[in-house]
Amino acid sequence: MKSNFLNYILVILSSFAFSQNATLSPYSYYGTGQPISTRTAENNAMGGVTVYADSIQFSLDNPATLGKLRFVQYRLGANYKSVLQQSSSNSASTTTTSLNYLALSVPTKHFAFSFGLKPKTAVGYRTKTTRTENDAEYQSLYDGKGGINSTFLGFAFNPIDGLSLGVSAFYNFGYNEKTATQRITGVQNDTQVFTRSELSGIHYLFGMHYNRSIFSDYMIQLSAIYTPKASIESKNSKIISALSAEGTVALQQNINLGNLATTTNKFAAETTLGFGFGKPQNWFVGVTYLNAAGGISHPFESNSNANFVSPSRFSVGGFYIPKHNSFINYLSRMVYRVGARWEHTGLEVKSQAVKDFGITFGIGLPMNVLSKVNIGVEIGQMGTTDAGLINENYTNIMLGFSLSDVWFIKRKYD
Repeated sequence: MKSNFLNYILVILSSFAFSQNATLSPYSYYGTGQPISTRTAENNAMGGVTVYADSIQFSLDNPATLGKLRFVQYRLGANYKSVLQQSSSNSASTTTTSLNYLALSVPTKHFAFSFGLKPKTAVGYRTKTTRTENDAEYQSLYDGKGGINSTFLGFAFNPIDGLSLGVSAFYNFGYNEKTATQRITGVQNDTQVFTRSELSGIHYLFGMHYNRSIFSDYMIQLSAIYTPKASIESKNSKIISALSAEGTVALQQNINLGNLATTTNKFAAETTLGFGFGKPQNWFVGVTYLNAAGGISHPFESNSNANFVSPSRFSVGGFYIPKHNSFINYLSRMVYRVGARWEHTGLEVKSQAVKDFGITFGIGLPMNVLSKVNIGVEIGQMGTTDAGLINENYTNIMLGFSLSDVWFIKRKYD
């Protein structure tokens, strides 16, 4: 009955999970949108450290960590983000709410597998600029929405004790819609350019995880993830319109894009390495480092102000459990997490690197022996006000459910 109820909830949530916009950042205008973190709430609360794995916790970023799982697990993650955007002269506040991932993971006798949904990028912005030229005022309005979502299927197996190997396949799909409207004082009609791109593609990810006990009471964990070069095909269309003051279309024309009607966004290979050390069921400290071989190339809409370079991310964090088997003190069984993250997003605008820094902390609330509700908070800053850009001070509130169950084991008693 419990499994049927959880399945029903996941089906209902998946019907609208990724129709929401996960960002309202002007930086999402560039490329295929702003990359979205789909790490679990547990990983995010440790600064994005993904090296840790045990019988009830694994990383959605590394399929090899599935090899440590011993119980069937449903996972659901949601995020609330509040952002203060500041330029050199103005400021504005935005909030977004979104679901980050839905996943079901199942260990079997010989291998483990996982499948689900999660976002990859998001587009969401509304900006306005005004300038005066030859006694005429030019007002430009920019609006965008969309993004890329991924369905994934991952497998893992354990060839030798302590070593797990895994692979995930992702089907990426979505769309981007961008509207640019220009109004000129004294001109009857506005000019509007509407661009839509239908996006799709496949990419793969290979992972390794290794753990070994040392000094009898302690354990080291190592992880590696490799994502080969990938591409996303974009089928593009563009419409230019003349709009009356009432907003009705006075004239509309489809633009012949020629060779640009179908383009390919190419992504460089990525490598992620992790190391961690701790005492099982008590404490853990780890680091994760990601680096790519290059930036996005061949985007449909190039921009002279933007440049895509190699992204990188360094994360450090850990957790502490006072007494995991305490029967009388609930606070002693809670998981306390903390971490920090330094990231170069791979985007440069007007020769300014768009960097992201955040500090995180969170708790894991036991629901029963196996399941937890994980709550995390991230306070960070992205961007800069130099060269007329936007600085974003944000607060993320992350909520994750890891609901574990036992399948494929014959019960001795009813």
